[in-house]
Amino acid sequence: MTSTRGRRLLMIEQGGRGGVTDYTGELVRELAAEGWSVTLATAADHTYPAIDGVSPQPVFHYVRGETRVGRALREHGIGRMINGVRFLAAVPRLMRLARRADIVHTQGWEIPQIGLIAVLGLRLTGTPVIQTSHGTFERANAFLRTRLLVRRLTGRLLARTIVHTQADLERVTAWVGERAVVIPHGEYGGLASRGGSADRDGARAALGITPEAPVTLMFGQLRSDKGLDDLVHAVRRVPSLHLLVGGQDLGALTGVREELADPELRDRVTVREGFLDMAETAELFAAADTVALPYRAASQSGVLLLAYGFGRPVVIYPTGGMVESVLDGETGWICSAADVEALAEALAASVQAGAAECLRRGERGRELAQERFSWPVIARRTGELYDEVLAG
Repeated sequence: MTSTRGRRLLMIEQGGRGGVTDYTGELVRELAAEGWSVTLATAADHTYPAIDGVSPQPVFHYVRGETRVGRALREHGIGRMINGVRFLAAVPRLMRLARRADIVHTQGWEIPQIGLIAVLGLRLTGTPVIQTSHGTFERANAFLRTRLLVRRLTGRLLARTIVHTQADLERVTAWVGERAVVIPHGEYGGLASRGGSADRDGARAALGITPEAPVTLMFGQLRSDKGLDDLVHAVRRVPSLHLLVGGQDLGALTGVREELADPELRDRVTVREGFLDMAETAELFAAADTVALPYRAASQSGVLLLAYGFGRPVVIYPTGGMVESVLDGETGWICSAADVEALAEALAASVQAGAAECLRRGERGRELAQERFSWPVIARRTGELYDEVLAG
């Protein structure tokens, strides 16, 4: 295999925070350890820690909803427009960085339509471009044909498209043919350990949850397709179960606020809304017995692998590629169908199994992640893919 020493990689991850950022940070850490010289183009307010061999470049500048001005702009629909214009203004700098690299690897684009413009610009530099598609499904029906066309056009411009599961591969083959490859999502045990130690009883005391209550957690970006409404309805059917919700609301939490205020439910629900650092995240997972992921559509899930990293079993719908990462009865519960009744049955089964069995399945999930999704193996496979492209 060709030596990676001296090879220059431009990694592009535009968000700078959240799940894809966590994934990218773990990947570039291992690629740098393999000998790649990594330039990381990301947001100016990114949350990446210092990583040996990785040079972050603040390429993208955003209006976020964390200040009064930012919230006002976003509420009036202006923030998204400003962010789009700023993104387009960053494309020339991406092109300059690409000209100094041997290969470019992008982690996808928040708005695929303007992402296509970025890929066109990158291709004009003559440097080959690889893209990881973290989600291969569309979350909304509006402009569906346009978005599918954009996916196909983008796929034809790429040297390779990386997906995380066989289910994804079957979906994207229609867009990119034989240039799609499966490289699994890496495990998050190391990421979980950076949250520090949090014990179950202490975490529950801090969150106001009784020590004996069975607890299920929904964590991450709270979008409507992640099934929070189904989860709330299912928890209502399991009277002893406590629901813990943590993450940024992208519409799902707003949609269930009225139901969460119901006197029959509100004492069994705890919400920690907003972007949570890893110490806060560790507290939520420590307090939970299971992690609920009733996603209506899915590729792979970083939250699933984070649950395994924290030694917590999962309860999932049988959708997309997620079933490829769960051993039913061993690392969690796979619902018999993607509906409220099946979800309630699985949650009730987890309550009946008890805290000790949940811990056993969680530890088996941690073992499974280490066996199948080791970052050094994933980085090595990614580097081999770079070499294949450069040699071809």
